[in-house]
Amino acid sequence: MLRILRNSAYYLIWLLFLIFSACEKEEQEVPFPSDDFIAGGRWSGAYWPTSEWRFCRPEEVGMDSDKLRELNDEILLLLELHVDVHSVTIIKDGYIVAEQYYSEEYSVDSLHAIFSCTKSLTSALLGISIEEGFIEDEYVLMCDHFQDHEMMNLTESKQSVTLWHLLTMSAGFEWYELEYPYGDDRNTFYNFVRSGDRVQFVLDLPMSADPGIEYSYNSGLSHLVSAIVQESAGIRADSLALEHIFTPLGITDYYWPIDAQGVAFGGHGAWMTPRDMAKFGYLFLKNGKWEGEQLIPEDWVEKSRQKHMERKYIPDSWYGYHWWVFDDFYAAVGYGGQWIMVVPEHDLVVVFTNNFEEGDELQWSTPERLLYTYILPAIQ
Repeated sequence: MLRILRNSAYYLIWLLFLIFSACEKEEQEVPFPSDDFIAGGRWSGAYWPTSEWRFCRPEEVGMDSDKLRELNDEILLLLELHVDVHSVTIIKDGYIVAEQYYSEEYSVDSLHAIFSCTKSLTSALLGISIEEGFIEDEYVLMCDHFQDHEMMNLTESKQSVTLWHLLTMSAGFEWYELEYPYGDDRNTFYNFVRSGDRVQFVLDLPMSADPGIEYSYNSGLSHLVSAIVQESAGIRADSLALEHIFTPLGITDYYWPIDAQGVAFGGHGAWMTPRDMAKFGYLFLKNGKWEGEQLIPEDWVEKSRQKHMERKYIPDSWYGYHWWVFDDFYAAVGYGGQWIMVVPEHDLVVVFTNNFEEGDELQWSTPERLLYTYILPAIQ
């Protein structure tokens, strides 16, 4: 929130410039009009959106349509600045109240790369694996699940890493993912995805800190979680997700790649439609329950959204079990501006898909800023 406030003066000048410039243009047809953004219909009672989402006017669930129109108007200004917003979906009390697809490349039925939102799926599968008895708990040692692997740099510190450390990005492995651009060969992730054996690559890394001491964003740890789920459950993580999450939620169209050793990508790589991303967020909003069945253990949902580790580089935000945690909401977040926001206080789920430029902090903080500037204030 402080990051947003620090940018507010800049944004005010920027928006005034855009508005002034727009006034100088000849009147023309507005693309993606607000009337298309705002949903219609009546609220018809509680339901589960397994087959499809229902729609209603924002006022039916206590939201202000005019404030949401302001959100759509600003996104149109962002598009003029070549800020590549792809879609916004807002769900209040289980109903879509506003939705717009701003890119000709994507429609309501299009799969979209969710990048590191994949991590939140992987974490949920670990919780399911514990509930099913495949794994004792998240405090077991990482090395116990890789006894058939010989590891380099096998210090006492590495041998003390637990699954909790993997989930909270505090394992202490030497890893530089946010320090350099993703295309830079100094970026550890860059070398990880090009390695012949991704699991072995991570296991061989030296330690830079004792586990549990500091947060360090590491997509390789998420891939280890996927490998542990597969080793324990006896099936790949994506197959476990199909059985325990996707099929019960009515999600039939998705893509989840696997590595050369047959391990489903744990930290990135999945593709989903925005509405199905919203279903996953809604499952967490409902504390892991769907149509009367507890798909994800309720205590795992609670642990996932707790503030376990304060995030490096981003003030006023914390890391849960592969979820970003803020004071007012928690979110699955992916590269390029993919957000699944869950706001329990207001029975609200918001999904953004985008293609923001790497390294542009103003773009990357846009979904958070739009939530605080328009969406939450629209709740009456």
